[in-house]
Amino acid sequence: MNLRAKRGRNQQGLCFVSSQSWDDTITYYELSYSSNTVYSDVRGSAKVPEGIIVLDARVFDILDCSEDAEINLVALSQDFPTCNEIQLDIISRRDIENQTVAHAISERIDDFKEHFEGLILSIGQKFELSDLGIGFMVRSMSPVDPTTNAARIVWNELLKINLSATEAQPSNLCIIVEVAAATQIVDVSLGTDDMTRHQAILHILTVIKNRLRGYSKEILFAGYVFSNQVIPFITFDSQTGEESEMTSLDSPSIVEAFRTWVNTALDEFSKTPSNPGAALKLGLEKAQSLSSVNGFPTTIIFFSSGVYSAGQNPVKVTRMNKGESDVRVLGISVGRDSAIDIVDAIAKEGDGISFHLDSDEKVSSIVDAINLVMNGAG
Repeated sequence: MNLRAKRGRNQQGLCFVSSQSWDDTITYYELSYSSNTVYSDVRGSAKVPEGIIVLDARVFDILDCSEDAEINLVALSQDFPTCNEIQLDIISRRDIENQTVAHAISERIDDFKEHFEGLILSIGQKFELSDLGIGFMVRSMSPVDPTTNAARIVWNELLKINLSATEAQPSNLCIIVEVAAATQIVDVSLGTDDMTRHQAILHILTVIKNRLRGYSKEILFAGYVFSNQVIPFITFDSQTGEESEMTSLDSPSIVEAFRTWVNTALDEFSKTPSNPGAALKLGLEKAQSLSSVNGFPTTIIFFSSGVYSAGQNPVKVTRMNKGESDVRVLGISVGRDSAIDIVDAIAKEGDGISFHLDSDEKVSSIVDAINLVMNGAG
């Protein structure tokens, strides 16, 4: 459902739509505009015209939309727990040291009640208080809804508020996906059925597309698939029409196009051996190239069964090619019987962290970690 946005006041986190054709049995919604997403209570009101949603002013600002922008609403079945503990990273927008700003806020923390009361926030979410020249990012919360990693802020029930200073710097993104025979093994539980590792990777790429924060023309993207060969994801320069192995990560459509390409690549390589070492060598080289273009660090997300049936030991390849570059590797071993130790070692050599994707419960934590690293807080 799409409705036109109107900026309301501080409405305690509530957004209002016309009650004429509204189902009041559904209260909670995911609201999205462009690449921005927020969760909110939505209520019917006789004062609101058809086709309009009056957004809480803070929700309006988080969505970074304009008046009459088309807001997409998706109904949710779950409620959100009330947050008891939250950790926030502080980012100053006025050339004042973040640590100084964090200390000043901690001295007057109750003054910020009006900026938080009633909002539903999610881990990794960023929002601005433009009148104060301050940005916040939610590093962690407890408890949270396990599906969305979100919770409701009721100020008087917040038992602990942790503030930290971070010199946030966004990250480029390079995704490397295995499409060899090992990805055809059925040993990942997502939903009610087991699925292949390849299907699980496609699923999490969709979640990344939907929940990745910080799409920007300044951020660069590159991608690869690998089996015994390594194939780059090719896009076309919008100005010249020429082929390119890097593009701006300015919209979710880039990740969607990459996902579609990954799925197509399986047809050709699904019976071939795996050479993760070759993929990591090219990926690390490309990551360093992305960083040299815009000066931002680069995050590699490496999806693998951990098997190397061809080529060099990928742990050694990572160690030899990582160097002192501002690149980190997030290793994701896919499948219950994947070689977890290999992927763990790759991530360690790549100054990153590793995850084991074998069930639904792991998806949110993986995407949250990606958001934290991509936004300079990891």
